[in-house]
Amino acid sequence: MDNFINAKWVFDWKADEYGWPTKTKSRLVARGDQQRVNIDFGELFAPTVAVSSVRLLTAMACELDLDLCHFDIEQAFVQSDLEENVYMRLPEGCGKLSGKIVRLNKSLYGLKQASRQWHAHLTRCLLTLGFMQCLADACVFRLMEGGSVVMTIVVHVDDIFAVGEKARCDQFGRDLNEMVPVKNLGELRWYSGCFYERDWEKGTLTISQQTFAEQLADEYRIEYGRSVPLSVGARLAEFDKNEVSEDWPFRELVGSLMWLSTQTRPDISNAVRAVARYCAAPKYVHWKAALSILGYVRRTSSFGITFQRGTVGGLSMQVFADADYASKATDRRSVSGGLVICGGACVSWFSRTQKCVTLSTTEAEYVALADVIKEVLFLRQVWRFMLPEAGMPCIPVFEDNEGAVQLAQNPITNSNSKHIDVRHHFLRELAARKEISITHVSSPFQHADFLTKAIPRESFEFHRNLTMNLG
Repeated sequence: MDNFINAKWVFDWKADEYGWPTKTKSRLVARGDQQRVNIDFGELFAPTVAVSSVRLLTAMACELDLDLCHFDIEQAFVQSDLEENVYMRLPEGCGKLSGKIVRLNKSLYGLKQASRQWHAHLTRCLLTLGFMQCLADACVFRLMEGGSVVMTIVVHVDDIFAVGEKARCDQFGRDLNEMVPVKNLGELRWYSGCFYERDWEKGTLTISQQTFAEQLADEYRIEYGRSVPLSVGARLAEFDKNEVSEDWPFRELVGSLMWLSTQTRPDISNAVRAVARYCAAPKYVHWKAALSILGYVRRTSSFGITFQRGTVGGLSMQVFADADYASKATDRRSVSGGLVICGGACVSWFSRTQKCVTLSTTEAEYVALADVIKEVLFLRQVWRFMLPEAGMPCIPVFEDNEGAVQLAQNPITNSNSKHIDVRHHFLRELAARKEISITHVSSPFQHADFLTKAIPRESFEFHRNLTMNLG
């Protein structure tokens, strides 16, 4: 037999209750690079939960005063069956079987299809227990009893985050344990690298990454920083083109900052986007700017997203969209910024360079509106899945450019707008059906402003504190 996979013994590293890695029992790992496509494996895609779905579920738990429980699947990948015939040469340490070639009956860590097979197996288990799977996000499930949702869960590989009454969540853990080995970790504290802190009396739930932020700052020897991540006068595009790029760990730093900006820190999203454009050949000005962002992160390491029970908006969504037309980038592309607030804090946000070159401020703002509405449509589907008994009211979208508001509400066609790509016009239909209402808001109260450009400290802190509910 000439088709086999070598394997070796390795050790599992799992995070303890404080997020520190701990060594656990050994396992076999196959060398996936020896697998052949369409012979040893087929499709490889395995879904992971959208972080905005997790935050939306967290906001729902806080508003409805539900428990958040955490479950961990032990040795998850070896629980699922294989669809292909996969052979493996056993390593030393297996007694008389050492060096023998065997056929795997179950999946194994290191196989290319291990993640996909595990997700399919867990989905079958959850469906057997009566759960329904969300079509918008395949990692979100709900359990209905008596016509109402009694539990909602999200799955991230081998971690399960459940929202519901504690007794029902504990029963779910016992039921699932009959199919796969499950460890009930109790109240949610650490999940996907983020720390969840709840104050039942105040009705708040905070998601933060203080430990990671401080460890990152210690790694780069950053003690303290400015009160804003990127100053208004920063000129990242102005540098000596003949300057030799030093061997800085620039990509590693930007990657770590991106992790922070996408999980719990919308206040650094625009600054990280600005420096990430230069990862291919960073100059000293870019390295200095990245360290400046890290200094701000160190200064504000305790900051996070705080959801508040009993806010005026409750679980309803408020959307803000903004754009910086023909920004300082050399390609003159505009920057879109958008955020969705639910439960007193933002559940989704982005700061990204637009893919098309816009010819006016109105067009840039209109494109930003289309970008944020696409995220709203996704969140609306997840929201309806989590709360099917609650009606979805018209979602207010706030925009500070009157031209873009008029363009979205009316079928205007003239020399200034007829060239706009038809893919951006879908929001007109949503506005006509009264699913969204696009409202003009004055620029000082456009809370997505800090996602598009560097702004003065007073304005930055005002928008940051409101969107992150920092008080």
